[in-house]
Amino acid sequence: MQTPDGKDFNQANAPKPLSSAVDALASAAMMLLRAIAKLWLTTWRLAAALDSALWRATKLILRKAVNGLAYAGLLGVGAFRSLLLWLPTRTGRAYSAASGVFLIVAGLWIADELRAGPRVDDSGQFILQAPLDEEDPILARIEGRYVHLSEIEAAARAGGVLRAGDILTPQTAFRRGLVEAYVEQRLLARAALDDGLQRSPSVLRRINAARDRVLAASFMDSRLREQVTPQTVRQFYNAQRDVTDLGDEVRARHILVATKEEADAIVEALAGGAEFGVLARELSQDRATAPLGGEIGWFSRSIMTRIFSNAAFAATPGEIAPPFQTEFGWHVMEVLERRSTKAVPYKEVRGEVEEFLRLYTIDETLEALAKESQVVYFRPPQEETTPDQAAPELDASGFYETEPAGDDTLN
Repeated sequence: MQTPDGKDFNQANAPKPLSSAVDALASAAMMLLRAIAKLWLTTWRLAAALDSALWRATKLILRKAVNGLAYAGLLGVGAFRSLLLWLPTRTGRAYSAASGVFLIVAGLWIADELRAGPRVDDSGQFILQAPLDEEDPILARIEGRYVHLSEIEAAARAGGVLRAGDILTPQTAFRRGLVEAYVEQRLLARAALDDGLQRSPSVLRRINAARDRVLAASFMDSRLREQVTPQTVRQFYNAQRDVTDLGDEVRARHILVATKEEADAIVEALAGGAEFGVLARELSQDRATAPLGGEIGWFSRSIMTRIFSNAAFAATPGEIAPPFQTEFGWHVMEVLERRSTKAVPYKEVRGEVEEFLRLYTIDETLEALAKESQVVYFRPPQEETTPDQAAPELDASGFYETEPAGDDTLN
């Protein structure tokens, strides 16, 4: 039988599908086995090569390590030998002494840390002990930071709780609740920082104001400590001692009028038995002394004007001085008493001198700083004042009038 392509078809020679499949599977299996064997052989050879390299590397590292340790041992022996030869020298002895001191201090510090460590009470609770600080005792701890007595005192003084002469001790700080108040303030301040309140414009203004206040007070305190000292106070007293030596003082009263004729008439009335105080209340133009019957009080020669002082110190107590004229008008004066004074002792005026120097230093410092910084004030215009709000006027004696004008008598 022929096939369509012209070839002879023999049933015996026809390919068998099952045997072909078996042959194909056998061939594939052989190829897989050969691949596995080749892979295993390659892996074995590679492992052998790596094992040989690792073994050589391990032997090399061990050899180098042994050589290094031997060399280090030789160096150590040499250094120890050199140290033994160096210690008896002067430098070696100094080093040994310093090392001994360091070890002693370190031992004491370790002992103090162990002593200040937590202890256990009867109930099994740990009790924390603060480190010992003789100069500035530790009173609290906040997040690992110790709070000293000086911090509590500074906060209390800034808040006005402590006065200048108060002395704060750890016992009084706890008794008055200052430690708890300081810790609470710190906790609240930390919480405010965590919330970002420090970035608020109003809070920033208050912080800057408090900062300026503290800095200004600290700067002025330092200047006062420099300028107002026991030496400067004594020097100022000695330089101004002539001011404290007032000499004689007189106590007098007077009547101020406008013309000489009025003054002469008052002198005649006094000679006729008139009362000086009554005339002063009725006729004197000095509104400061008229209600007091013309009483001036005690004064020294240097306080009053030259003409007034000459007339007062020329008269004897109980005598009416001749009428005299000043820039304010004509005066009729009666000298009541006279006494001699001595220089004021230093211990009696030391406080006043210190206060004067403090105020003078403050004014001088502020004036210098303002001038240096070219300070300019822009004051708003003043409101119009009514006659009732008008400023009081000065009378002839230099005092402010205390009574309405036109009321020349004391009811």
